[in-house]
Amino acid sequence: MNLGRWWLVIGAFAATVTGLVVWASGSDDVVDEGNGLWSITGLALAVAGLIATVVLGLRAASRTRSARDSEQALEDLARLVTERWEREADPLDVRWASTLRPVAPDPADVVGGAVAGRPIRLKLRGEVGDLADALRALPGHQLVVLGEPGSGKTSAATALTLALLGRREPGDLVPVLFPLASWDPGRQDLDAWMARRMAVDHPVFRARGVHGPDVARHLVERGLVLPVLDGLDEVALRVDAVRGIVRAVGRHRPMVLTCRADDYEEIIRETGAPVGRAAVVELKPIAGALSR
Repeated sequence: MNLGRWWLVIGAFAATVTGLVVWASGSDDVVDEGNGLWSITGLALAVAGLIATVVLGLRAASRTRSARDSEQALEDLARLVTERWEREADPLDVRWASTLRPVAPDPADVVGGAVAGRPIRLKLRGEVGDLADALRALPGHQLVVLGEPGSGKTSAATALTLALLGRREPGDLVPVLFPLASWDPGRQDLDAWMARRMAVDHPVFRARGVHGPDVARHLVERGLVLPVLDGLDEVALRVDAVRGIVRAVGRHRPMVLTCRADDYEEIIRETGAPVGRAAVVELKPIAGALSR
């Protein structure tokens, strides 16, 4: 509840009471012209205060309900995403490390500045289960995961999404895994597409659902969704897609992006700039084809 809005309601109510008192004190002697004017003024003040009280009260109550609805929608989304991807999670035994490809921002940009004037070298590494810790430790909370075909990028994205969901507290951002193959960046910006995908994947965000599409858009536009964008290489307009992602997330909005390594290197070479402040790691090859 916004206390400032309720203070406005209280003020309007006080004006109503004051107006009624003034009207009552002036209505005892309507013969006196001054008292009559005073009575009319008091009545007008009372009516205006009453109207303001009702309008402000309804608005404050509506905003309070809206906030509660958004909180519930956020928790429902977390539950639905968990249920969906738990069914599709594959065990994955693969390691990752900072890429040596020229596709990442300057390390000082990723971590937010130099350390005691010394140059910074990012040496991120770990297993799939460590990706969530790496993302949370990055100041910008932005991460790009690269890999060869069949290296396990989608499985890693799924594991990362579930790990983040398992650690979130009520009210925290909800990581949502979005396969990018159906996105056309030439026709729809990233936020609008993600809100539509949420409605497609989860009926509660459809037109007749419990929450509806407006709530899905609200969650996305308010930055309450942490997008895990899987498969940049599967988007037809890949350069446009990267530019759309950069416009949407900037340098401070958390996100995860996966892509085939060679394709990503080509895309960044064409755009001439890395994606936000995202650290870039690369999956080490594993035996057998697991996923994209």
